[in-house]
Amino acid sequence: MSDETKVEETEAPAGMAALGALTEDGPAAEVAVAAPVEPKIDNLGRSYATGRRKDAAARVWVKRGTGQMKINGKDVSEYFARPVLQMILAQPFETAERVGEFDVVAVHRYRNRDVETVAALFFLPGTNMNGELAILNERHNLWLYLANRGVEVFAMDYRTHFVSHEVDEIDFMKEWTAAAFVDDAALLVQEVRSLLPDHPLFVGGFSRGVSYAYALAGKVDFAGLIALDGSFKQAKPRGFDLASALMQFDERGDYASVLSRRGYAARAALMSGVIEDQHGPASSDRYETVGEELASVLHRAWGPGALANTEQRLSPIRVLARQMVDYDWYFPSIQNIEGRSIASHADDPATDLDDHFGQMSLPIIYFGSGNMGSEFVLSGIYSATRSGSRDVTLHLLEGYGHADVLVADSARVDVYEVIEIWLRNRLPEGESTIEKVD
Repeated sequence: MSDETKVEETEAPAGMAALGALTEDGPAAEVAVAAPVEPKIDNLGRSYATGRRKDAAARVWVKRGTGQMKINGKDVSEYFARPVLQMILAQPFETAERVGEFDVVAVHRYRNRDVETVAALFFLPGTNMNGELAILNERHNLWLYLANRGVEVFAMDYRTHFVSHEVDEIDFMKEWTAAAFVDDAALLVQEVRSLLPDHPLFVGGFSRGVSYAYALAGKVDFAGLIALDGSFKQAKPRGFDLASALMQFDERGDYASVLSRRGYAARAALMSGVIEDQHGPASSDRYETVGEELASVLHRAWGPGALANTEQRLSPIRVLARQMVDYDWYFPSIQNIEGRSIASHADDPATDLDDHFGQMSLPIIYFGSGNMGSEFVLSGIYSATRSGSRDVTLHLLEGYGHADVLVADSARVDVYEVIEIWLRNRLPEGESTIEKVD
């Protein structure tokens, strides 16, 4: 299994031809001056390029923003420890006098080169989640399970993945709307289509990613939609005053939420301690081990067993820690307001993201965790059944918490295999063979 991660912010400079200008003895050779090239920028202000060397590829999307730079999920100073490499990476921005002005989104590609590709899945993670491979065992990772059976998975990193937890000024997130994230996803889908133009492409999401998937399905044609414990519309909307919510949003200036009230260092220490040794000492006298401490925190987080049913140990505590330790820290608060408005209207007049809802025709499969409560599950069912699709499959996972849907010991049977069969049955004739891997 190979993790083909496509996370780069900019290409290395093409400066080899200009090395002659650096010699003390004068130019080594005459260098032709190329005619100016107009940049290719889409209507959302984004540019794209690809760099290749042998079997490696770097796919780059840049857009004006805050200048956060990460490579394969790591800060540039960590990935390129040598200052000279950091300098080379920064040169294109310095030359263009654009340092600190661009944001980046990315997509990770997961596939098994030894298995014939029969389809692809574009996956949208949940709030604060990203497309990096946190768990390397297919027993607890849907992406690897599918990749080993011929379904290539393309998992997205949102803009938030490239914002450091150390950033203090977060005003720029005021403009990071749901529409902006969906447009980012549509851009990445174009690249996926170029890589696999002849294969059926499905879209899937977890939690908030499900709402993005529904919205994206109004912009892109997919072979089907996989909704993992999320929704688009409320089953019983209570009404929502968008104008008032936006006014309060501007007054508070609270443009981004943080992942945990514990603070970044405390949260990371708790998760990392469990990964290193779940039987190690806890940080609180109330628990015998750090594993018990994290299990208690997760079980109580959103109500008994709602986030994770650690009381019944559906998911190994170390697996949960690995899944969560590298979550993104910030998320734009404006999307909480927009999401409530969209969910509360049959057709939200404030956006076009749901204009197609009720007229969708693609197959939909929904999984709902029982421990998240009846209202949450009913909204997921409502979103699927009222979408307009005539091919809707529903699965209630009793006793599951939200995170258990992804990584529970029983998720392979209850979720992964069900998705595999559902996918296989919706492939065009002649492409329905997905190799079983024990």
